[in-house]
Amino acid sequence: MKQNYLYEIIRLSYRFPLLTIIIKQVIFWIIAYGVLGFILYFSSLSIFKGTNSPFTLSLAMLILTVLIFGFMNGIILGIFEYFLNKKSNLNNSLGLTILIGSFAYFITIMGLISLTRLIIFWVLELLHMDIGFVEVILRDNWIYHYAILLVYTLFMTLIISFISQIEKILGPGYLLPILLGWFRYPREEERIFMFLDLSNSTRMAEQLGHIAYSNLIQECFLDINKMVKKYNAEIYQYVGDEIVVSWPLEGMKEYVYIEFFFAVIALLQERSKYYTDKFGVTPSFKAGAHVGVVTRVEVGNIKRNLAYHGDTLNVTARLEGLCKELDRSVLFSGALIRKTMVDKKYKISSLGFRTLKGREAKLEVFSID
Repeated sequence: MKQNYLYEIIRLSYRFPLLTIIIKQVIFWIIAYGVLGFILYFSSLSIFKGTNSPFTLSLAMLILTVLIFGFMNGIILGIFEYFLNKKSNLNNSLGLTILIGSFAYFITIMGLISLTRLIIFWVLELLHMDIGFVEVILRDNWIYHYAILLVYTLFMTLIISFISQIEKILGPGYLLPILLGWFRYPREEERIFMFLDLSNSTRMAEQLGHIAYSNLIQECFLDINKMVKKYNAEIYQYVGDEIVVSWPLEGMKEYVYIEFFFAVIALLQERSKYYTDKFGVTPSFKAGAHVGVVTRVEVGNIKRNLAYHGDTLNVTARLEGLCKELDRSVLFSGALIRKTMVDKKYKISSLGFRTLKGREAKLEVFSID
C-alpha cells in the first residue's frame, strides 16, 4: 500500500462527498445484485420451473441487468444517503441509526425496482436482445420474484447501512485496509501532529456542570470537524476535551496546519454569540504541532484500535501543554518549521530552546505572530 493512499481517499471524500458516496453505493449494489444474478445463473433454481418462458439467460444479458440495477440504485441511494447524513441526529443510538437508514434505503429502492424494470425492458428491446430471462424474472410470476427480491434487498440494505456507520467510526478510507489486515504490523510514516485542547477547561467544567460541559465539547468538536474536512486533516482521536489531528508530510500543502488552526479559531469566534447564548462562555483552543516519524499499527484484542506510536506524539503533547506557561495560543517545534518552511509566508518567532517534561534534549520552540 502506498503511503499516501489513505490521505488521497480522505482528501477526495472531503472534497467530493456526494460523488464518493455515490461510487460506494454503485459498487456495493453491483456486487450485491451480481451475487444474486450469478447464483441464479449457475444453480438454475426451481424459480424458473413452470414459467411460460424458457431459461435463455446469457452472461451478457446478466451483466447488463446487474449493471443497470447497480447504477440506478447506487446513484439514487447515494444522493439519498448524502442528504440523510446531513440530517442525521447524533442523539440516536448506532443501532437505531442503522435501522432508520436501512428502512429509508429499503423504501427508496423498492420504488426504484419498478422503474428499473421498465428501463431494462426498454434497453433490451432497443438493443434487440433476447429478453426471455428478463421475462422470467420481471414479467412472469412477477409477485413471486418480487417477494424474493424484497427479502434480498432488505438484507442488503441492512448490510450497507451497517457498513456506512462502521465507516464513520473508523474514518474514510480505513475500512478496506483494516479488513485486509494492512495495519496488523507496524508501518512507518512521517506525519505532522497537532493537539488541540480546550482553554480554561477546568473553570468551564465547574461553571457549566458535567452535562452542559459535555454538550459544549460536542458542539466544539462538530465545528472543528468542519475545518478538518476543509483542510484535509485526519482525526486521530478525541481525548476528553482534546482532539488530535494529523497530516502525512508527503504530498500535503506546506502551510495547511497553520491555516487549519486559525480557521478553527476564526470559526469559534464567528459563532461566539451562539456559544455565549447557549452556554454562557466562548470556547477557544490552544495547540501544539510537531513533525516526525511514527509507526501506525492495529492494537488490542478485546477492543481493537489503530494507534500511532513514537516520540513525535509525546513532543506534540508537551508543546500543547507549554502554551499556558508561555501564554501562547499555538506553539510549533523547530523541526516542523524547518520541514515546512512556513517562515517564508508567516512571521515566525523563536522562543528559544526549552526542556520539555520527560525529555532530556532541549527543543527549539516557535510561535506565530
